[in-house]
Amino acid sequence: MADEPRQPTALALGAAIESGKLDPVDLVESCLSHIEDAGLQSAGFVRLTAQRARAEAAAAAARAAAGLRRSPLDGVPISWKDLFDTAGVLTEGGSPQHAGRTPPLDAVVLRRSREAGLVCIGKTLTVEFALGGIGTNPHFGTPANAAMTDVPRVPGGSSAGAAVSVAGGHVPIGIGTDTGGSVRIPAAWNRLVGFKTGIGAVPRDGVLPLSSTLDTVGPLCRTVADAGQMFAVLANDTPVDLAHARVAGLRLLAATNLVFDEADPEVASAMPAAVETLRQFGATVVEAEIPEFTDIHDLLQRHGGIVTAEGYVSCRHLIDGREAQIDPDVLARMEEGRAMSAVDFLTVRDASERLAGALARRLAGWDALIHPTLPILPPPLAQVTGDRAAYARANALALRNTRLGNVLRLAAITLPATDSLPVGITVARPADDNRILLRIAAAVEGALAD
Repeated sequence: MADEPRQPTALALGAAIESGKLDPVDLVESCLSHIEDAGLQSAGFVRLTAQRARAEAAAAAARAAAGLRRSPLDGVPISWKDLFDTAGVLTEGGSPQHAGRTPPLDAVVLRRSREAGLVCIGKTLTVEFALGGIGTNPHFGTPANAAMTDVPRVPGGSSAGAAVSVAGGHVPIGIGTDTGGSVRIPAAWNRLVGFKTGIGAVPRDGVLPLSSTLDTVGPLCRTVADAGQMFAVLANDTPVDLAHARVAGLRLLAATNLVFDEADPEVASAMPAAVETLRQFGATVVEAEIPEFTDIHDLLQRHGGIVTAEGYVSCRHLIDGREAQIDPDVLARMEEGRAMSAVDFLTVRDASERLAGALARRLAGWDALIHPTLPILPPPLAQVTGDRAAYARANALALRNTRLGNVLRLAAITLPATDSLPVGITVARPADDNRILLRIAAAVEGALAD
């Protein structure tokens, strides 16, 4: 494991700016220098927006001096996955097929971030078309995992650069997208908090699409408090009050079926330890099978996935006739979507809606559902590079637990389950309960960090 001194949180940096102890201009220059020292790719970036960052930091400094800060995060640097339109800046979605794509306007969420005073540092690396849980990209490069450094390991995807930009200490917040786990996978594998917001809670205007049904936008950061504050910005909502959030009295349902299958020993042992800690802090935790998990997993295995089918529809104009130019690992999944029949797609989509309703009813008497975010630790890069079968197996395991939250319409947050290894614990609720989920996750975070 890497020696991991904890970096300042986004809210701590904002408080330092508020008190006059920190100048946003100095903070941005420090971030840019840190990224340059690490190397653009190693820091998780595909390109920086240094000119914009310096201008936004200077404006934030002026507001702070005048007592006119726009939010608690005014002047705080942030990174954006290379799916978010950024005015006048290349936004290429991890693919040479988007080469030269330069949008004239910011995505809605980036505009909201700017209006709240956050400083756009740059665009982060993503899997091509954002389709992949491992985090590799043969076109633009793959940043190594920032939390487990014994050998170069995968960062997780598809928001690979977003996670590394935060876990590497380059920025305190990265914004990613989550369609089958693309926020939670890299967050868990880099010992971060990752928030998969409920479908529709955050606008996707100006975000390169993958799945029109399942795409969501969410932050990767160090604490639930940072995630909650950033969610308020993205959703144009008031911040959730996380004060005095406590585990005592919570009723938590812990899934036992499917989510531990083929688990690494470190994951298998970390989860019972976390559950015991939550019980010691006064939570009622009941372990049980979740039939909806097995049912939807089996249907996806038999019929194919919503994401691959809709992903092919979204990207076919960039793929058909150009197959040799696409990442082979991504292309293999796109071809699965291309081959999926209408009957199979409708079977899975309808079952997803039906089982999501059944799971919501099952959870009605519980505060949250918990389970391991991933069953495995991040594999070595060398193990999945150039070996299609090894990549496919690792990718399937990486996505298996997280995609349950997408297709079953949950909002979900992953938190570090241990103080050492990159093992995540997921806390989830039905998708319209984002604010309640944040408070529950803050309580779980406090107990596990105590």
